[in-house]
Amino acid sequence: MAKLSDKYMAGFIDSDGHIGMAYRYLGRDGSDATRMRTHVVLEFSQLTRRDEVLYQIQEAIGGSISFDKKRDATNLRLLGKKAEMALSRIRKHLVVKRHYAGVVLDMAGKIVDRKESTAFLKTERKRKSLPLPNYPSRKWMAGYLDGDGCFNVRLPKGRTSAQVTLEACASCYDSESVELMQKAFGGSITPTTESGRIVSYTLTLPPSKAEQVIGHCGKYLLVKKPQSDFILGCAQMGHYRDGKRIKAIAKQLKSQPHRLSEPEPDIQALLDSVDGSIETPAEKGRRKWANGGCGCGAPHYSGGVCRKCYDKKRHQAMRQSGVAHCYQ
Repeated sequence: MAKLSDKYMAGFIDSDGHIGMAYRYLGRDGSDATRMRTHVVLEFSQLTRRDEVLYQIQEAIGGSISFDKKRDATNLRLLGKKAEMALSRIRKHLVVKRHYAGVVLDMAGKIVDRKESTAFLKTERKRKSLPLPNYPSRKWMAGYLDGDGCFNVRLPKGRTSAQVTLEACASCYDSESVELMQKAFGGSITPTTESGRIVSYTLTLPPSKAEQVIGHCGKYLLVKKPQSDFILGCAQMGHYRDGKRIKAIAKQLKSQPHRLSEPEPDIQALLDSVDGSIETPAEKGRRKWANGGCGCGAPHYSGGVCRKCYDKKRHQAMRQSGVAHCYQ
């Protein structure tokens, strides 16, 4: 299993990681909160059914893993020097939390007033990390989407073709991430709450756009790689017309556990089960027109039929007209 890149871990921290500060009392009495030593904390959390990525992060930067049975979650935690070393290594690749990471590293090991330090860090956490990159790197975007992205497949009412979207959420003071993806690929950013504290990024993925976006970062995804590979395979067919089947498979892949002990799904077998030969009504009409519209397979001539059938119909109409004239 290859070690994760620093850019991937930076994207994962920007979306679903936590950079914080732990405090320890000085002396044996442990009661003076105005003089406490600071220690850097770096934490990650995922649902246990898809915690493979945490083990790969642990292999790359260390830390200890614990389990929260109530939340059915797996946590990875680094404290002190290990957290400082990992954050120093990853910091330059961060987009959202780069400024805050620098502030936390500058405070590491210092003796501070806990109340004042907490208030200061809370203010610094909301500062933007400027300047922003011009374009999201492939590995950073893969890490970000694995942490806080989602591929959704829906079947609009009255239609047989599926609609695929990429979605991600961020707090209003962490919106640099979704703004960067919007600048690169388009889409819309809207507030999801009345207060506007959470914003949602939505990008519709028709086949051409899916190939562009997933082609950019899909190779480096871990948690969402089965979903992205399947959607990319459907996009390469040129359409999502077998909507019911595509939606069912996407739902199956989304709910599937992603752990070290779980086998990888056979994406090619799933793609083979999708009917890529479905025609739209317009395509059926064009094919019927090109074949004469009468089932003969000859080129279209007039009135939706080939030349031979057109002449036959015309002669029949003339004979019927002549018979009718004789009876008058």
